[in-house]
Amino acid sequence: MSYAEEIERVAEQCRRRSAQLLDELDEINRRTADTSRELADKSAADLREFWAAHSDELDKARAEAEEKERQETEAREQREAVARSIAARKANRDVLPVDQEDEEAAFYQRETWLI
Repeated sequence: MSYAEEIERVAEQCRRRSAQLLDELDEINRRTADTSRELADKSAADLREFWAAHSDELDKARAEAEEKERQETEAREQREAVARSIAARKANRDVLPVDQEDEEAAFYQRETWLI
């Protein structure tokens, strides 16, 4: 047997093995795609079943969350209104001199009039 014939035989064997491996890879890809499609369909069906079974509970929880958020907003607005009211009363109580550079202002702003 010549070297050329041996090389051709080995090359043909490699081509057959390569074709066989490609066929096996195609079969694996096909089965993977089929399994993926089946799982996606099952998952979608399970999700629809879950939503159908628990839609009332989810609606109730959503309504409770919205009510809680509304109450928190109302409480925050009330706190802010009280803080604004306190600040307004405090601002009207304290009188500041008009001119900060007034030399006599320090005299009239003393804590005590005892000398």
